[in-house]
Amino acid sequence: MIKVMKKEESKELSEGGASSFLEYNLPFKNISVGISKVNGRYPENGFDVDNEIEQVWYVKDGEGKVGISSEEFLISKGDMVHIPKGEKYFIEGNNLQLVVSSTPPWTKNQHKNVE
Repeated sequence: MIKVMKKEESKELSEGGASSFLEYNLPFKNISVGISKVNGRYPENGFDVDNEIEQVWYVKDGEGKVGISSEEFLISKGDMVHIPKGEKYFIEGNNLQLVVSSTPPWTKNQHKNVE
């Protein structure tokens, strides 16, 4: 069955002062997809780690910097970023918009902030 998900059906989640996330309730069991908007640094301090998922980010608009473990990369519109499961990361951006795909679907209980 084909399904169209309207923006009005999504749920906006605040991820701290610098980041927000539009979560779409898609009928997939093995993947989740959403839109992240970043203005500043997320997380504000330290790094985030997702212990059970890996992510792919497509830079829809804007530019910024992503830190993965001990490396930092400049990113801009059209770039893609892979965040392996268990890697610590941060992101900084100025009007940065990302299409975020996670497999398996992202859950709060596997996500943590570390120094």
